[in-house]
Order: sequence, then structure tokens, then C-alpha cells
Amino acid sequence: MDVNRLNNLLLLLFLLVVTSCDQEADGVDKDCSGSGLTLTLLGSTDTSCGASAGGFEVEASGGFGGYRYQIDDGAFQNSGVFSSVAPGKYIVGVEDSEGCSSSLDVQIYSGISFSVSIKPIIETNCAISGCHDGTGNIDYNNFDNIKLNPSDIKSRTQSGDMPRNGTLTAAEIDMIACWVDDGALNN
Repeated sequence: MDVNRLNNLLLLLFLLVVTSCDQEADGVDKDCSGSGLTLTLLGSTDTSCGASAGGFEVEASGGFGGYRYQIDDGAFQNSGVFSSVAPGKYIVGVEDSEGCSSSLDVQIYSGISFSVSIKPIIETNCAISGCHDGTGNIDYNNFDNIKLNPSDIKSRTQSGDMPRNGTLTAAEIDMIACWVDDGALNN
């Protein structure tokens, strides 16, 4: 294949890729590369496990003004203030009047402590003989082993698979879920 033909094919491929990106209704490409649209977290308030009393505020700058904000894929709103938020990790987005967008992750914590709330549950129900005491299964007396797969612990306690020879209260199951959602911290 000669060089001119290869260059023409590359140009055609480039045009196909560019015209498939962010076209406005009139078919003109939207260029957000120089908009400088950014989103900044101004502050957040954590909540307790099972409550939707958290909140946060974000602020947009740059772009073309006319900002609209949203959490995850929810409805847009004109304010960057979000209240009545449950613990968890959220993707907060902003869109300006030209349709350019930016996003950031925001974490609202439940405040569940491993040492105060989760460790006693594990010591009483999991790190016991015949279960997770290190004699055949993963040793849950060691935090590093617990940290290996906290989502599995959350899933299995919620489904009732764990603990194998006992039961957890609904409050204990909720605390484990909140602790995992907070990042399974050794706090």
C-alpha cells in the first residue's frame, strides 16, 4: 500500500472518530477541551449508619456558566448543595450551558469503627474454633486477612451464609455493611 493511500485511510478514520464525539443538534462538533470546567468539593457532613442525614456542597468553575449538578445518574439540579444523603460513595457531576461536563467522587461516611463495632462481632461470631480462627479457614484474628475481601464479608453476612454456626442481628449486619461501604478501615 502506498503512503498516500495509507494517509488517506488514516485521515478518514480520524474524521470518523471525531465526528462521532459530542455533536450538537446542528451537527457541529462541541469542543470542551479548553473549557476549563472543574468541580470542587467545598465540604461534607457524614451521617450515621442507616441514616440519610449526610450532605455535601460542590462548586463549579470555568466552562461556560449555567451550571447544573447531579449525583450519579440522577436528575440535574441548579444548586451544588446536596442534603439527605446516605453513607456511600457518589459520583457528582456538573454540566455547563454548552453541555461540557466534569465530575468528582464524594464519600459520605457512616462513622462505624472497626475496633469499637466490627471487631467484637468478628471475635464473637467468626474468629472462633471451627470457623475463622486460622485452623483451616482464613484467620479473622488478623485484620490483614479481614481486609482481603470485605465485600465478600458484607455479601455473606447479608445473605445469612456467615456466620456459619450462628446468627447476627439486623443491626450487626447493617454495621458490617456500613463499615465496608466506608472503605473497611482499620479505625
